[in-house]
Amino acid sequence: MVYVRKSVWANGGGFDDPLLYWYAIGVSALQKRGLNDNTSWRFMAAIHGIDITSSDGSLWQQYGYYTPGEPLPSQADQDLYWNQCQHGSWYFLPWHRGYIWSIEGLVRAEIIKAGGPKDWAMPYWNYSDQKNPQALLLPPAFSATTMPDGSANPLYVAQRYGLGSTPIVLPASDVTLGALSATQFVGLKVGASAGLGGGKTGFSHNGIQTGELESKPHNIVHVDIGGQNDAGPGLMADPDIAGLDPIFWLHHANIDRLWDVWNKSSATHTNPTDPAWLNGPQDRKFVVPNVDGSPYSYAPKDMVDTTSPNLNYTYDEFVVATAVSSVLTSNVGEKTLSQSQEPELAQEPELVGANASVVNVTGKMSSSNLALDAQTSALLSVNPTQNLQAKLAQPARDRYFLNLENIKAAKDGFVIDVYMELPEGADHTGRMDLFCGSIGLFGVRKASQPDGAHGGAGVTEVMDVTNVVAGLAQNGALNKGEFSVNLVPRITLTDDAKVTVERISLYKQSA
Repeated sequence: MVYVRKSVWANGGGFDDPLLYWYAIGVSALQKRGLNDNTSWRFMAAIHGIDITSSDGSLWQQYGYYTPGEPLPSQADQDLYWNQCQHGSWYFLPWHRGYIWSIEGLVRAEIIKAGGPKDWAMPYWNYSDQKNPQALLLPPAFSATTMPDGSANPLYVAQRYGLGSTPIVLPASDVTLGALSATQFVGLKVGASAGLGGGKTGFSHNGIQTGELESKPHNIVHVDIGGQNDAGPGLMADPDIAGLDPIFWLHHANIDRLWDVWNKSSATHTNPTDPAWLNGPQDRKFVVPNVDGSPYSYAPKDMVDTTSPNLNYTYDEFVVATAVSSVLTSNVGEKTLSQSQEPELAQEPELVGANASVVNVTGKMSSSNLALDAQTSALLSVNPTQNLQAKLAQPARDRYFLNLENIKAAKDGFVIDVYMELPEGADHTGRMDLFCGSIGLFGVRKASQPDGAHGGAGVTEVMDVTNVVAGLAQNGALNKGEFSVNLVPRITLTDDAKVTVERISLYKQSA
């Protein structure tokens, strides 16, 4: 049997759908097991991330998921399984595929024990489905506090703060699928796109530069659901607690589906063939529990074909070749190519502009000016008698990438919208012509810790701003040889968030 993963909205998104009713039954069974049981809900969440030793008290303790003194797994099991999620890495997609497969099997086993369907499979939340007017809404089965019989709903968690709305509704701009226009899985060039799946790394629990699919919609949806309040981040907003939220798995099932969508949409959309990717990192192996609790070690090469005997699942819906262009973003500030693919860029990216100092992101908006080099300034300067398109005519259009380098923060759970040349006091929501993209700060807290694997380097976000640069140049806004970059947090940032950007730079890449 090949298990078929179905949409959470296939039958209304509530407990009238047996798919979600039985998910709740399975989750409840796993939640009743101790943290020292490697088939328990909390143990599985700890595989993604856990911190129960912080001197200032961990979020696990604060939110009631860990009680000091309760039985823990052996140190050997903690070292083997815990704090394993891959972020900012070309291993992001294959690692999470194995992780979802593991929890799916554990939940299914409990469903079958309870008399449920033997073919149950993890649902996915397709929040980008433009045919479904409810797609952006948190499915009702996750917002209800009780089950149909009046018992507590195991799919509900209190720490979903979102953007302040009840129920949670995702912004449409956060779930656009520009990532699917990436031509390559791996980004190899500093300063430009990290590709669909991320840059080449070793084992990367807190990576520096995310791939396009990880950046958006993955990171931003995490933050849009988790959010922040005075108590701290919601579960989904911090990698150390995200796996505790039952909606986590449906979000990641959708990200996994989108990887399959990308693979199926073009014969050139291929996964890496580099042995370093196929065989996985050598410094630490990927391990999840089998249904019987025994360890299952895997590498990316085991995750390539979802219908292979070791995985044995598929999805009920794909977006294939001719439809990819219809799901790409329509935002002016992002990729809006007439074709479904971005052009192949062979030359190394060239640094053509940068700001002069670290940016402290506080309050409602922070800005910094980037000075262009003389050659680029001359290229992008026009006067009323010039035709910019003729001036920039080349065999293939140059592309410009805005880099926000080494973003650091003391907290996760914020979204920052990025603009260029936003007029002072302007309503930024009406200036999509100046919109570059959004950053979901998910995982930045641990990536900023000096004792971390990357020495507290933080994370780097790269945005394709070709259309914004072209529009500014056409309007003469770049004639002065510099431009401003405007960082607009969705909620006012207080000083204790300690969000900084070490450098903002502009790179040009030509065919």
